Amino acid sequence: MEPDVADPCPIATVDLEVASTNETPRQAPSEVSDSSIERLGAYYAAGGIPGPAARETAASVIALLEGAFVLARAARGTAPVLPASAAAAAVVRAAVPEG
Repeated sequence: MEPDVADPCPIATVDLEVASTNETPRQAPSEVSDSSIERLGAYYAAGGIPGPAARETAASVIALLEGAFVLARAARGTAPVLPASAAAAAVVRAAVPEG
């Protein structure tokens, strides 16, 4: 296993293990995810992506990368991360208004 792929997102690990079985530990990963989406959405909004689209773009980017991290962990390699990051960049570019 590549050292940087061992557990690229420990929040996802906890979330996957307890999401449907225990409410108390599930809250922490949910709060981290929500906070990440809000912060990234605010960054995108400051960069010119309008209101709700900024948050939706942030949620899409985080979902793409979190999925890639899970696949990378299962594959024991970084191969899934590069295409996911390219797709995330495309999502952001598509959300930026023309003009």
